[in-house]
Amino acid sequence: MRILFAADVHPNPDSGAAGTEWQTIASLRELGHEVDTIWAEDLGRRIQHGNLHYLLELPRRYREVIAQRCERRGFDVLHVNQGHCYLAALDHRKRNRRGVFVCRSHGLDDHMERVLAPWRRRLGVEAPSSARRLVSSLLWRALARHDRLAYRYADGVLVSASHDAEYLTQTMHVAPERVAAVAQAPASAFVAGDAAPMTAMRARKLLHVGGFAYWKGVHAVAQAANMLLAGAPDATLTWVCREDEHEKVMALLAPTIRAQVALRPWVSQLELCRIYDDHGIFLAPSLFEGFGKVFLEAMARGLVVIGTATGGMRDIIRPDQDGIIVPFHDPPGLVAAIRRCWERPDATDRMSAAAAGRAREYAWQRTALEIVAFYRRLASLRAANVC
Repeated sequence: MRILFAADVHPNPDSGAAGTEWQTIASLRELGHEVDTIWAEDLGRRIQHGNLHYLLELPRRYREVIAQRCERRGFDVLHVNQGHCYLAALDHRKRNRRGVFVCRSHGLDDHMERVLAPWRRRLGVEAPSSARRLVSSLLWRALARHDRLAYRYADGVLVSASHDAEYLTQTMHVAPERVAAVAQAPASAFVAGDAAPMTAMRARKLLHVGGFAYWKGVHAVAQAANMLLAGAPDATLTWVCREDEHEKVMALLAPTIRAQVALRPWVSQLELCRIYDDHGIFLAPSLFEGFGKVFLEAMARGLVVIGTATGGMRDIIRPDQDGIIVPFHDPPGLVAAIRRCWERPDATDRMSAAAAGRAREYAWQRTALEIVAFYRRLASLRAANVC
């Protein structure tokens, strides 16, 4: 197949969405497919404000740059990130170009907004003024329109987790045959060699990796740490996030436990692998994830993930077999799960080994093969005039 990938990110294997696309492209090429790419530097950018760029600039840039590439050569698949591709998808239909148009989402923004709106009120993270709340609401409505139009104009929508697929079919009424949920995979650095064995010392080392955002469950992690660490002086928590977010993390932690918390900045995959290998329990109490690749990386290194039923954790973790699922924003539940791991070392050892095996069931070649199968399904539907 000849495939055109377009994403408004920079090609960085260590990043989230960008890393997913980078790995997918590499795996498609390994399977023998020809892949052309459009990255952020190809799209260009004049508007620096994120949401205004998405609202006013990116849809037109996608349409223009994709049209230029398609004038040079034909493609079997146009694979474009996020609902801001809706103008490009409409243009593809109007021009009756060959090939299927796939809207690829790493987490449906409109679905995320519906899930998170009540949590913002509960956690007190609403915009501080009514004017800002109004502007935010108007921006969200305008951006959500992009998503709805992309679902309409694209031949298919590709997501990473079943809860997004269910949202598309049940709430947005997209035909099920036009939707696919294909799981992501850990990078090769995290599956190279066997996972380190679980030990009592390793289990006392807790780890959280993620940007400082309320939907990552940062409040639950901090509250659980405050409840747990004061009574467990030999236990520690390492928190990996951007260096400019460290002060915000510390503000959530009780002064009595701060000496037990180590803050680390973003690091390379190899360094992150070493951090995983030095810890035993991974805290991932997210309120919403499109997939949430770090939990799978942690599983690959033998950590016991304590997470929530969102994104890839909902699909991959088998509760109490290769990980633990707790309710959303439940610090006492997190603490109880951690203590259970400490009190039942044999069960924790089994979960650690099972987690490493489970993560290795997911590889980027598997992801690429499933994506290609979806491309072919859409091509058949389009040939039959169903898309």
